[in-house]
Amino acid sequence: MSETTQTAAAVNAENIIRRFYEALNTGDAAVVEEVASDLLAPGWQNNPLPPGGTPGRESFAPTVGWLRSVFPDLIIGHEDIVASADGTKVAVRSVSRGTHKGEILGVPTTGRTVQYRAFDFHHLKDGRIVQSWHLEDFFALLSQLGAQFTNDA
Repeated sequence: MSETTQTAAAVNAENIIRRFYEALNTGDAAVVEEVASDLLAPGWQNNPLPPGGTPGRESFAPTVGWLRSVFPDLIIGHEDIVASADGTKVAVRSVSRGTHKGEILGVPTTGRTVQYRAFDFHHLKDGRIVQSWHLEDFFALLSQLGAQFTNDA
């Protein structure tokens, strides 16, 4: 089996996505601002929106701030990043780890260290992210936080 070489477009798309996650991992205001202004398209669609979130790249900084208030030591580790040859689609498989320090999904602060998996899919156009789709394993997260599940219908 031969080794596959990524196209320049795929490498560029992967680098854009890595910078996106650097903002989430560090919470660094300068990186967050750079991502919002330079790497997210003006009409960026984040799906689904986080609690209290609004559409558009203007919501990126508040979203990062909220996420880091819930998990101040958040680290999103990438298990896979796969970019299409034309650089328009990037899939990310990750594990997020952090200490629960703020309310999330109705669960008050527990101080527990948790980890949960996510799959994210990003659509890029003209070197900017125009849409992001997220699928987090909130069941695993809530279970680690001690949430009680009922079968009430």
